[in-house]
Amino acid sequence: MDKLKRSGLYSGLLLLLFSCGLFFLSPVNSYGKVYINIYAVGIKKIRVAVPDFKNNSTYGQHQNIAKKIARIIRRDLSVIGYFHTVNPLLYLENPQKAPVNASMVIYSDWSVLNVQYLIRGEYETSDGIIKMKANLISIYTRRLLFSEKLEGTDGQYRFLANEFADGVVKFLTGINGPFTTKVFFVGENNGSKNIFMMNFGGHKVKRITSDKTINIFPSPSPSGDRVAYISFKDGDPAIFIKNLASGITEKMNLPGPADYVSWSPKGNELAIALTPNHYDTEIYTIRPDGKDLKRLTDMEGINISPSFSPSGNRIAFVSDRGGSPQIYVMNSDGSNQHRITYNRSYYNTSPAWSPNGKKIAFDSFVNGVLQVYIMNPDGSGERRITNTLYSAEHPAWTRDSRIITFNTETEGRQELYMIDINGSGMVRFMPEIFPEMQNYSDAGWTLKSLY
Repeated sequence: MDKLKRSGLYSGLLLLLFSCGLFFLSPVNSYGKVYINIYAVGIKKIRVAVPDFKNNSTYGQHQNIAKKIARIIRRDLSVIGYFHTVNPLLYLENPQKAPVNASMVIYSDWSVLNVQYLIRGEYETSDGIIKMKANLISIYTRRLLFSEKLEGTDGQYRFLANEFADGVVKFLTGINGPFTTKVFFVGENNGSKNIFMMNFGGHKVKRITSDKTINIFPSPSPSGDRVAYISFKDGDPAIFIKNLASGITEKMNLPGPADYVSWSPKGNELAIALTPNHYDTEIYTIRPDGKDLKRLTDMEGINISPSFSPSGNRIAFVSDRGGSPQIYVMNSDGSNQHRITYNRSYYNTSPAWSPNGKKIAFDSFVNGVLQVYIMNPDGSGERRITNTLYSAEHPAWTRDSRIITFNTETEGRQELYMIDINGSGMVRFMPEIFPEMQNYSDAGWTLKSLY
C-alpha cells in the first residue's frame, strides 16, 4: 500500500438523483449520502459498460494490461449483484482510439445499448511503474461523476483495478466495496488442512500454515495483521494466532480443547468455544495474549460458534439447550441469553453477523441439506439465500454486507462460492493456483484493504 498513490475527484453528486430518476435518496450514514439502496430485495440492476483501457505508454509496452484491467473491473462489479456489465462485444468503439474525457464521449453509441454508466480509463507504464486514470461517466447527464488517479508497480495493476471498483461502489452507494480485501480459507490436500489467504479475485494465494495436520476456522483480526485458527497439531484442538508481518505463531494456553474462535470488532478480545471438562462446550471471551478468560454460558450440552456484532456489545452463538442446535444471542458479558431462530428447521447453526450489524447469516437444515439464510438480529425477516444441491455451509460476509461466501460440494469436492444477499449472482470462488487442492472451505474476510 505504501507504494500506491491515490487521488480522487468527486463531482456532480446530485446529478444521480435528477438525471436517472431511478433511485431514492436514503438517510445519511457514516459515509455520507447513499444513492442506491443496495439492500433492497429485487433491486433493478445498473447497466454499466467498461471498455478496455487505453494504453498511453510511449512504446506501447504492456498492451495486455488494457484488457486485464477492464476485465477485472467488470468482474468485480458483476459479482456484487446490483450491476449488469454490458457485453464488450456489443461496444461500437475502438477503445484504443476513443477519448477518455467525458466531454468527448459519443454518447449515442452508449445510449443505444441502454448503458447508464460508462467507465473509461487509460494508463501508461515506465521503468516498472504504472500510472492509471479511470473515470465514471453518466450517460444520461453526459457528465463526469467520479475519477481516480492510481499509481503502483507494473505488478500491482490488479490491485489498482480493484481499488477503482471499490471507489465506484463507494461513490454510488456510500459503502466500501470488498474488492481490495483478503479472504482466509482452508485448503485440503492428502488429508492435511492448512490455512491460506488470497484476494477477492482468487489471486495472490499465500500459504499461512504448512502442517501435516488439521487447521480450520481461520478468523482474521479487524486490522488484518493477524489470523486466529483452530489446529490439531499438538493433539487436542487448540487456538493458534499467527502474526502475518513477523510470521510468528503463538499457541493460546487454554484449560481444554477449543472448538471455535472469532475476533471482537476492536481486536482486543476473542470469543471462543471451549470444552474444559471434555463434556460441556461453553462460550468464553479471552484477550489475544491469553489473559482474562471469562465464561459467558453455563448450560449443559453444546454452546459453540460465537460471532460478535459489529458494535461488540452482543454475540450470536449456537446452543442445543432446547433439544436441538439453534441460534441464540446474548450480551457480550453473557447476560440476556435468548433464542432467535424459531423456524421449521430442527437444526440451525453457523451464525455470522454482517459488518453493518443489520443481518445475521446462518445455516438451516432444509430437505436433507443445509442452506444459507439471513435474518434480522431479533430473528425476524428470515430469508433463504441459497438453493444448492448439496449443503451450503459456513456463511461469511464481505465488508460491504452485500456478499456472502459459503462452501458446498461440486463434483465430489468442497469449494467456495459467493452470492449476493438477494440470492442472485452465485459465482464459484476459486484460488488461482494450487489446482491440486482437493477441497477448500471455511472463508473468513478482512474488513480492511490489504495488498
